[in-house]
Amino acid sequence: MKWISAACIHNWGWQKLKVLVIGIDGASPILVERWLEDLPTFQRIKKEGYFGISVPPTPAQTPVAWTTFMTGKNPGKHDIFSFIMRQRKTYERQIAQPAMIKSKTLWTLLCEKEKRVGIINVPMSDMKQVKGFIIPGFLAPTEGIPNPELIQKKLTRKFGIQRFIGDVETEVLLNVKKEPLRFFDRVNQITEETAQISLFLAEEENWDFFMTVLMGTDRIQHFFWRFIDPNHQKYKRNQFTELVREYYKKIDGILKKFLDIMDKETIMIVLSDHGFCPVHSELVINNYLEESGFLKIKNERIDLLKSKAVSYGYGDIWLNVKGREPQGLIESGKEYETTRNTIIQKLRELRFNSEKPFKDIKKREEIYWGNNLRNSPDLVAIFNLGWQAARRPEIMKKHPSRMYVNRNPRWSGGHDGTHDPVDVPGIIGFVGRNIHGPKEVMVHLQDMAPTILQIMDIPIPEDMDGQPMVF
Repeated sequence: MKWISAACIHNWGWQKLKVLVIGIDGASPILVERWLEDLPTFQRIKKEGYFGISVPPTPAQTPVAWTTFMTGKNPGKHDIFSFIMRQRKTYERQIAQPAMIKSKTLWTLLCEKEKRVGIINVPMSDMKQVKGFIIPGFLAPTEGIPNPELIQKKLTRKFGIQRFIGDVETEVLLNVKKEPLRFFDRVNQITEETAQISLFLAEEENWDFFMTVLMGTDRIQHFFWRFIDPNHQKYKRNQFTELVREYYKKIDGILKKFLDIMDKETIMIVLSDHGFCPVHSELVINNYLEESGFLKIKNERIDLLKSKAVSYGYGDIWLNVKGREPQGLIESGKEYETTRNTIIQKLRELRFNSEKPFKDIKKREEIYWGNNLRNSPDLVAIFNLGWQAARRPEIMKKHPSRMYVNRNPRWSGGHDGTHDPVDVPGIIGFVGRNIHGPKEVMVHLQDMAPTILQIMDIPIPEDMDGQPMVF
């Protein structure tokens, strides 16, 4: 298969076109290809346009990936490194949210150039004043609140809602195993409502850039990946296999509706922030940090003040450095490097019945660059397919077997554990004016913001890491 990268597609020239982006959180190229004969809209995009894979950042997590998409920068610049990060100069943890982004977003740049935008349900988007409208998505404190108020009034009149719901409620997620069919019903309902509201606003409002994100694929695949991936150790084909396939068919139908309303001056982009891989085992990293003497326990809890290293459950490892943390234990320089190298060696040596959980252990400067590198974890553990870091418990009780592994995790599919981006690619597709397919493409998410700016004839900031696709 010959892939065309962002730097080698013929330049046809642009005439200040409009851009419509449909995000499908977690949509897998594996499943799209497998079920392609049942997905006529994906077939059309693949035949008439450019289609292939999107490469997420490290880690391939929703907040990190969508922030990379919307800024065109690596995490070392936009400052979002994980769902959960250590607050600088403290031992406190903080959950990623839009206010923490240290770079201008795509829609901010567009509005500065007097472009009108419509943003719906994009994770890590915030309720900011824009030229147009925005309905913040996952991880925003104002999630689901339409802004400006005029949009809220329109949605109330049309759909009878005060607040937009674009993701499955926590209560439903907590009861998936008990009530799987209820979960599927709710995901389908939210997806249909998101599509209806998005289509309504796409036709009702004037815009130059419009984006909406459907969250259902991610939520479904976390719980039901073992029923759709024959490579999973616990693969079993059953009714859930068909329910997932039907959901992809629903997404395909939604894409058709957007294509049907798209005018000739618009390019439609379909993409996901990451894909999925099988997960059959979770490893508690903190136990192995304890075994190696880097982590201390007090009253059956991790003693952050006395520990030299700790992980927050996503493959991230944070050191306790003098002059950086309040009560640092590790001298910067030689001791810092020796500590990192020792942890890397110890984790790489782990084996369980010949299984190797880690693909690699990376130092932060091997992955990130930029002014906010200092806020990143000191090490990032990259897991092999089938493995991921355990979120809970943070640490197990010591055991003579030294086997701190959960062989029956809550999720059977993952992407953020941390996994190598090449093991969990997403999808990408372009169709519309000046797009002459078929062509296969591979695009890094950080390339998307500069590409969209180029399509819309907007100057690309020099500090963006991504490179625009040359069509």
